Amino acid sequence: MPGDRLKGQEVSIRVINAGVVVNTIDSIGAFNEEAALEIKENGYLGETVNRFDEVFNGFGGDFDFHVHRADWLAFQIAVIDRASRRTPAVQFNVVRVDFFPNGDSNTYTYVNVKWGGMPTAVASRGDFVQVRASFKCSERPTETESVG
Repeated sequence: MPGDRLKGQEVSIRVINAGVVVNTIDSIGAFNEEAALEIKENGYLGETVNRFDEVFNGFGGDFDFHVHRADWLAFQIAVIDRASRRTPAVQFNVVRVDFFPNGDSNTYTYVNVKWGGMPTAVASRGDFVQVRASFKCSERPTETESVG
């Protein structure tokens, strides 16, 4: 049915640091997620074809956002502090909520994410400053809420 697909405007992303929403990341332009699956392949003597298996390696993703306040740097500093073991107990969760046109919703919680690179792009005088944050985690519980 036309119009019943999920659009980006119906997706909400929040980063949570120690139970508090990181309010500096609210201009998210794109969000990418991947269930990290790996195919294992082995060939054995006496067999005419290879054997295959898969391994689940957690979840990964990235998102980019436009910087519009100076305090976004506090998020990056908190990530660096944890990675440097100055604040090792801090936990970051990333929460994505999909609001479907029929009223249903899915909530994905990426638990205790570990951050990768956070490159900042200043493309030109007329472009917005953009940051891309990448992450990985072991688990992503999902809750579905149906309206009927």
